[in-house]
Amino acid sequence: MYENLLTELYSKADENYRIFHKRLLANEEIEIIGVRTPILRSIAKNIIKGDWQSFLSEYEENNIYEITLLRGMVIAGAKCSFAQRAEYLRQFVPTINNWAVCDMVSGDIKDAGKYRQELMGLIYMWIKSGREFEVRFGIVTLMKYYINDEYIDKVIAVCDHEKHQGYYVKMALAWCLSECFVKYRSKTLYYLKVCNLDTFTYNKTLQKICESTRVSKGDKGLIRTMKRKG
Repeated sequence: MYENLLTELYSKADENYRIFHKRLLANEEIEIIGVRTPILRSIAKNIIKGDWQSFLSEYEENNIYEITLLRGMVIAGAKCSFAQRAEYLRQFVPTINNWAVCDMVSGDIKDAGKYRQELMGLIYMWIKSGREFEVRFGIVTLMKYYINDEYIDKVIAVCDHEKHQGYYVKMALAWCLSECFVKYRSKTLYYLKVCNLDTFTYNKTLQKICESTRVSKGDKGLIRTMKRKG
């Protein structure tokens, strides 16, 4: 199955896309075949319809972006118990070495909304790991499933206490908090006035808010006045 999959991926490669996406990922250690995401999603769905467990067990350690993303897509979307999915995620998330896999897989976790309490335990584990892309995975997962009445205070508290110095963590925090502003304007606006964010993350949060099409011109004007110097 694994060798056949590689053959299929190389047959669907787009060289221009490979060059473009490699520049976006900014990691020379990652090998990119150049298969576009919609094609990968289609392949993942076909794997899930068949013997997806064998696909996961046959995985060979490598730095091929498409293989890593397919693993994540299959784990996130497979028909299985949440306990089984959680175990696969525990094994998979530490292998992530780029932001794109983080963001796509975290947003595809099947039944995440139904098992928020159980998933929260995994999120805390990833955030406490101290490894950049695990922390990012945890933050983005918070953003995808927990910005609601029940969890908004926890989301903001987690973001405020996260001090990881990695660029991709800081950008995830800014993204998450900008989404908090869109959905909980007053609460997030107050938080930004008293927050413990470092200057880079704080200003990136303001930038993300201003880039949103869901924020009014008036609020964008207000947010711009809050930028820190330095």
